[in-house]
Amino acid sequence: MTAASRGGRRANQPDTNWQPPERLPAGGAVTSVCFIEETGGRSKTFDFAKLGVDVGLQQWFARVFARLTGPRSGVKRLTSAKGHYNLIHIFAASLAASFPTPRGPQDLTACHIEAFRRRYDNMPAQYDYVKRLRVVLRDEPELPQSARHELLAARLPDKPEPAPASGYSDGEWQQLMTALRHDVRVARDRVRAGRDLLTRYRAQAVAPGSDEDERGRLLDIFDRTGDLPRTASGGHSRAVGRAGGFRAVGIRLCIDHGEAVAFCLLLTALTAENYGTVTRWPAVHVRPDGSHTDSGVALLEESKPRRGPEREHMVTALEDAAPGLAETLNADGDPRLFRSPLRVYRLLLELTEVARRVGGHTTAVSVFAPTPGRHGTRFSDVMRGSHVVLWARHRQFPAACDASPDTKPPVNVNRIRRTAIEHRRHPVAHTRQTMNDEYLKRSRTVQADSRTVVADALREQVDKARTQQSVTVFTADFVARARQDPRSAAAEAGLEAEALVELINGGRDTALASCTDHLTSPHGEAGQPCPASFLTCLGCANARALPHHLPVQLAVRDRIRALRPHMDAALWRFRYEQTLDRLDDIAGHYTSAETEQARRALTPHRQRLVDDLIDGRMDLR
Repeated sequence: MTAASRGGRRANQPDTNWQPPERLPAGGAVTSVCFIEETGGRSKTFDFAKLGVDVGLQQWFARVFARLTGPRSGVKRLTSAKGHYNLIHIFAASLAASFPTPRGPQDLTACHIEAFRRRYDNMPAQYDYVKRLRVVLRDEPELPQSARHELLAARLPDKPEPAPASGYSDGEWQQLMTALRHDVRVARDRVRAGRDLLTRYRAQAVAPGSDEDERGRLLDIFDRTGDLPRTASGGHSRAVGRAGGFRAVGIRLCIDHGEAVAFCLLLTALTAENYGTVTRWPAVHVRPDGSHTDSGVALLEESKPRRGPEREHMVTALEDAAPGLAETLNADGDPRLFRSPLRVYRLLLELTEVARRVGGHTTAVSVFAPTPGRHGTRFSDVMRGSHVVLWARHRQFPAACDASPDTKPPVNVNRIRRTAIEHRRHPVAHTRQTMNDEYLKRSRTVQADSRTVVADALREQVDKARTQQSVTVFTADFVARARQDPRSAAAEAGLEAEALVELINGGRDTALASCTDHLTSPHGEAGQPCPASFLTCLGCANARALPHHLPVQLAVRDRIRALRPHMDAALWRFRYEQTLDRLDDIAGHYTSAETEQARRALTPHRQRLVDDLIDGRMDLR
C-alpha cells in the first residue's frame, strides 16, 4: 500500500496485516529475548535460562534486557546487545555465589551490589564492570531503592590508566593507502569498461556475433534482471560459461565485498568517521545550494546509535579537495579522487548503482556476491568485520599477533580512524574534549610530537633567558691586560682600541655599566641618544660591566631584594626581576673576596647614585 504525501511523493507503507516481530515469546516463563538489528537485519535470541540463578531472577534479567535494547534505546547493533548480555551474565554469577541467593529482584540489597564490586577488587576490569552495571540498571524500575542507592551513589573504582594507543606511522599509512587506492582504481576501471561495453551493445555499435556482442547481451540481461540465462535444469547457459561464469559477468557491473571494504576504509581515512558508520551511509545526499551540478560539498545523513535516540541522526558534509591543493599534495594520476571524500563517495555510488537497484538497497554500499546469502539474494548491503579480515588477508596484511617491523602493518579500523584524527586534529562526531582526552592524549605519535614541541620551546626560552641575563663582563685580569696591550685586548673584545680605553677609564659609564655606543640603541632611533631607563641597560647588547661598576651593582642588587617583601608580587616581577637576574649573573663572575672588597668600596656618592636609581629620580626627563 502506498500513500501520497503533500508534495506528491509516494511513501511506502506496511501491509494492513503487518505485525512487529515478537521479542518476548508468549506463554510460560519468559526467559529469552529476541534482538533484531535495526539496519543490518541480523537477529539473535538471548536465553537467560542459562544463568545459574533462580527463575525469578532469570525472568527479571530478560525484562531488563528487553527494556535496555528496545526501539527507543541506543542499542542498535548486535555487538552492543551481546555486550549487555555478557555483563548481565557476569552479575548473575556474582548473585549465584552470594548467600542467601536472591530469588527475585525484590530480594536484591546494597550488599549484593557491594559484593559484586569487591568480587573484582585489584583487577583492571573492576571499573569497567561497575560502570557498565550502572548503565544496565540505572533506569530499572524493579530495582529496590537500597540497591539503587549503593549502585549509583557509591564512588566508582579508580579507572585504570589506559595504555598508550598508536596510530599508523607514515610508512605504514602509505602501505595501507596504496593498497586501498589500488583496489578502488581496479574496481573503477573494470566497472566503467563493463558499462562502456553495455552502452555500445545497446547502441548496436558492436559487431554482431562477436565475443563483445555475446558479452554485451549477458551484461544487458544482468543489468535488467540481476541474473543470467539459465537452462531448463536451472544451471546457467553455455554462453555464461564462455564469458567466464556468473561471477565474471556480474563484477563487470558491480563491486565485490573486498572492493567495498577498500572504499569504506578509504572514506574512513579521509573523513575520520567510524568505519561502521561509513558502511551504512545512505545513497541519497543533498547539495547545500539546491542544485544538481558538480558543487564542492554534499550533505548526507548518518546514524550513530550510541549517541541515543535524540542525538542518533547527524548530518555530515563531504567536501571536495581544492584543485591546487590536491595537485600539490599528490602527484597521482588522479590526485583529486584520493584527496576528496566527496569524489570517492560519488564514485562509490556510481559503481554500486546496478547492485543497489537490483537488490533494492538504499545504502551507498551495495555489492554483488556470486554465492547467494541466507535470504537467497546475490546482492548485499551488509558489511561485517569478517569482510575486513578477508580483505587484509588477501592483500598480505598480517594479523596483529603475526605483525613485526619487517611485515606490513595489521589492518585495524580503529587505528585508521585514530590516525586520521591525529592528522586532522579536528573533532569528528565528538567533542573537542573527547578528541583531546581519548584520541590525542593517548596517542604515542602525538605524545612524541608533543615532547619534541615542548622541548624545542623550552630550549628556545632557556636560550632567550640566557641571552637576556648574560652581560659581557670585563674582569680585572682582562682590564689589566688591556692596560698593557690595548690593541690585542680590543681585538679580543670586538671593539676599537680607543673605545676600549675609554670604557676602562670610565668615560662611557652609565649608572650600572658602560655603553659602547649610546647613539645606536635598540630602544630608539639611530643617531639619537638612548631613551631607555638605566635599569634596563644590562639587557642591552651595548652594555659592558667592568670591575669599577661592581660596588654600585651589588648595592642595587641588595636594594631590589629588600623591596621584594614590601611590594605587590606582580609589580616587583615586572619592574625588577630581570634586572636582579642579570645582576646575579654579573656577580657570578667575581670571587667572594672581590665582592667583599667591592662592598667596602661603596662611597657616599655611589650610595646616592643607588638611591636615585631605585627611587626613579634618574628616569625623570
